Order: sequence, then C-alpha cells, then structure tokens
Amino acid sequence: MSSTTEPTSTPASTGLPPLRRVITEHDADGNPIINKTLSQHPPSISPGGMNFTLGYSLNESPAILEHDQDLRAYQDRLPHNVGLSIRGGTVLRIVDFLPGTEAPMHRTATVDFGVMMEGEVQLIMGSGETTVLRRGDIVGQRGTLHAWKNNGNREPARGFFVLVDADLPTVNGTKLEENIPNQQYM
Repeated sequence: MSSTTEPTSTPASTGLPPLRRVITEHDADGNPIINKTLSQHPPSISPGGMNFTLGYSLNESPAILEHDQDLRAYQDRLPHNVGLSIRGGTVLRIVDFLPGTEAPMHRTATVDFGVMMEGEVQLIMGSGETTVLRRGDIVGQRGTLHAWKNNGNREPARGFFVLVDADLPTVNGTKLEENIPNQQYM
C-alpha cells in the first residue's frame, strides 16, 4: 500500500472526514519507514448511532517493538472483538457520535485520555453531573461511571481516545468494578 492512498468513507455516514492512519516501523537496515502491511483505513463498527474505529492497540506496557511483536499482536486481535479495553494494554480509538446519539452509562478499568476533534458531546457522570466538551477540549476519564451524548440534532461529533489499563479504586470500602452494559464495542 502506498503512503499516498486516499482514505475511504467511514462505515456509517457521519459527514465527518474519513480517517486515515499511518503506522511507522524500521526496515532491515534500521531505517525508519512507513508500514505498508496494515491498511491505512482502520477497522470500524457502528453500534447504535456511533462509529468505533480501532486505530491501534497494545497487549502490554511497555510495548515490545522487537521483531514487530506489537504489530503482530495487533493484527492477531483484528479478526476478533477487542472490547473497550485490553487488560495490561492500551487501545487507541476514535468514536464518531451521530446527532442525538447517547452511549450507555459505563465504567472501564482504564484511564482514558480524550480529545474532542469535531463537534461537541455532553459528558454525563454517574452522579448526574454533566459538562459539554467541545472541539479541542480534553478529558481525563479515571475509571468513573459515565455516558456520552451528542445533544445536537444536525452535527456529528468525533472524539479521539487512548484507553490505558488501570486498577480501579476502592471507594468507601467497596472495590469498583467494570460496568459495560453492551459488549458490542470494538
């Protein structure tokens, strides 16, 4: 695959620009190059008014780059549902929220670093507290019960998230656990 390959459209029509990813590696002589074995169009699924795109994942931290072990592990995961997080690993995910879409309330055993790339979404905490995240806003989601909602009726939104495995805290003597009502997410 050439590094000039044009991106294709996302699985469900969002009106947002198509995603293209570039993965780097080294050739046999140690020169940095663009990987040509992975598609520049990462896989996506579209449950319930959202597009979940798996940009990349790592099975462990620190990542083992020797002999492209991380690339092989990622490719091995592709035919299967990755889930929202990887125990001991890291997931890079882009989520497109169609207008009016609300993700179910959930908690993952991760710290999620997020950046709103397009549009805006409402972050709804399990306590009922809310805030609106707009283009350029960042969020550090630390294992809390939360949901996302695109309150707009015309504009889609896109968020970029890196989910890093974490041990959930104990609160008032109770160890918090993952709460993922619908496991269909990539």
